[in-house]
Amino acid sequence: MVDWHNPSTIVAEYTAWVKLLHVIDGVYLWEFICNLSFEWSLLRGRRQWRWTAAFYIACRLATIAEVVSNIVGFDVTSPINCKIWSQLLALFVYAAGTLSLSLYAVRSVAVWQRSLLITIISGAIILANFGAWIRRIVQADAVWNPQTMACLRIHTDRALLNNMMLLSAEVIFFVLMASGIYYRNPGPRAFRIMCREGLLWLVVAILVQIIPTSFLLLNLNDVMNVMFITPSVVCTSIGATRMYRTLSDRQAGNLLDFWETSRDEMTGEIRFRRQTQFITPSEAQNTEAVTTTALPMGRLVRSQPQLEERYVERFEARDIELDDDSLTIKDAKPSITADDKSETEWETHAK
Repeated sequence: MVDWHNPSTIVAEYTAWVKLLHVIDGVYLWEFICNLSFEWSLLRGRRQWRWTAAFYIACRLATIAEVVSNIVGFDVTSPINCKIWSQLLALFVYAAGTLSLSLYAVRSVAVWQRSLLITIISGAIILANFGAWIRRIVQADAVWNPQTMACLRIHTDRALLNNMMLLSAEVIFFVLMASGIYYRNPGPRAFRIMCREGLLWLVVAILVQIIPTSFLLLNLNDVMNVMFITPSVVCTSIGATRMYRTLSDRQAGNLLDFWETSRDEMTGEIRFRRQTQFITPSEAQNTEAVTTTALPMGRLVRSQPQLEERYVERFEARDIELDDDSLTIKDAKPSITADDKSETEWETHAK
């Protein structure tokens, strides 16, 4: 059986923890840099500024500050003030988590069309998490470990309350958004709307948040207690900000959904693929720009329709002869017999 409090075990877990955090920090740095164009478009006025954008930007900044704090704290080679570092890390970690919840809360209120009850519930959840966030900053502590040559956080079991509240809040917001969407769009269409509005990101955040909460409940040792807190918060932040970007562009009319059609040149098979493309407000006002930009048809083969020539002739029959020469079918006009006129006097009227 593993002795979780053995110093050698703790050192091995700490090494694995540092490697995991470097991977997670690299993932978020890539995410942050790749989506800087959204903030840049807000500053340039290409996207409309809304007050909710303040939560979005603050969430991104808090998460990147957490990433930088991790890199600095775990890569130092000389002793530092570990308590201050631990408090700063707690500040940024739970700030990112609380701001992510704020974005989910705003969306929940919007789904229920600003219902007073939903607004009160969402506000109470955010305030409760904010209070737990302040409590965790005060309780955070760490000491310098000569074996690992880094700060080692202590009394990490006190973070259980914060993670329980984060997990509970995420579950509540998921229920609020899913029930609101299904209430207004019952049937199979509700699931498609949930996927389009980014609820899958919240599901992933809930599943990831279960991991650190479970380890905190087990309370194996200080390293295992906090090993998965940063990955869960980063995942929650990525999901909340991605959902915000998608819905912001869709509500502003900057996302164009269309079907791309193509045909295989060899088999003649026609394929359909749904596409979503961002367009600027200036392109939205220019029909030609939208059509050119939003419909990249690729190797579309258009077959020219074959023109069919049709000729219609109408004839007015004066007299129709039957087999019996003595019988004729007369029209409304007086009929004439073949003996009265020669063949050259028959008239055929073509129309």
